[in-house]
Amino acid sequence: MSFASFASVCVCVSPAVRAVLSLSLVSALAGCGGGGATAGTGMGTGGTGGTSDFTTAASALYTALPDTSICRAGTLTAAEKSSALATVNAIRAAHGLASVTYDSAGDDAVMQASLMSAVNGQLDHAPPSTWGCYSTSGDQGAQTSNLYLGGPSAYLTLASSESILAGWLADVGSEATLGHRRWMLDPFLRQIAFGRVDVQAASGVKTTTSALKVIYSADATGTVTPDYVAYPVGDYKKAYFQGSSAADPIQSFTAIADKTSRNANGQSKVDYGVATVSVVPRGGAALAVTAVSPDYVGYGVPNVLRFRAGGIVAGVVHDVTVANVRVNGVLRSYRYSFRLVD
Repeated sequence: MSFASFASVCVCVSPAVRAVLSLSLVSALAGCGGGGATAGTGMGTGGTGGTSDFTTAASALYTALPDTSICRAGTLTAAEKSSALATVNAIRAAHGLASVTYDSAGDDAVMQASLMSAVNGQLDHAPPSTWGCYSTSGDQGAQTSNLYLGGPSAYLTLASSESILAGWLADVGSEATLGHRRWMLDPFLRQIAFGRVDVQAASGVKTTTSALKVIYSADATGTVTPDYVAYPVGDYKKAYFQGSSAADPIQSFTAIADKTSRNANGQSKVDYGVATVSVVPRGGAALAVTAVSPDYVGYGVPNVLRFRAGGIVAGVVHDVTVANVRVNGVLRSYRYSFRLVD
């Protein structure tokens, strides 16, 4: 995926835990701090590392172009936003989750958050008011969204919105929390807003930033149907699982003990203290499962079990058993399968 060489992602947490975690997140996640301001203004046309390919491709995404010199975030086309929504819903459908709707009222927040990231060349869920092109709308967007930064680099190629969304799903570099993935796969999520800003300086330095709004206080309750959320599961696109060069991508499992309240699914309801995981290819021997680690922080549903399984082969059905999960005080086992497909 094109973002891998130049991009950073920042995981989004609920406002209740953001203040506690912000410092550790900034230090733990590559690209969530540091970096310099982008050089130049606007889309630009000339310079090093290619001139027209990036700007021509990016221009097709907008009805009004971003211009950092006047703090204009630009306006994405309706088709681009619809495409992002369709990708999110396709990802959710692959996990047996209900589709979400598009929150047009959130457009300004995600576009302004993307603009601020582009202008300042870094990601921050609590951006300081001293940032260039700071706005309260952008601050709100940064607090409630998954964030993405590609560049600044003269050699950056334009990332598709689909690849950005797939990058959040794979969550390479954020294995300690898998927060991007968990927000996208939150069964209680009912809406999203998507923004991006693509700029090229006169020097040829290019930057792509993006924000996906996933935190809505109104979405914390409601009735959902799944007993669990697993990654991967079913016939699963290799691009969603193998979107990087990382060996043995990290898998995840989240049990849903209370189907009426997101936050009622913490460690008091779901505990992985004695849980075990097995991954067995059909007709073969069990794979080595490593890096088994639980987390009960509120990135979406406040429980997840992370693990890796070595030797997964595309096209082969793999049976997964997550055993001895304590759910509402009772030990329970879950079984599901996945097969990586094109």
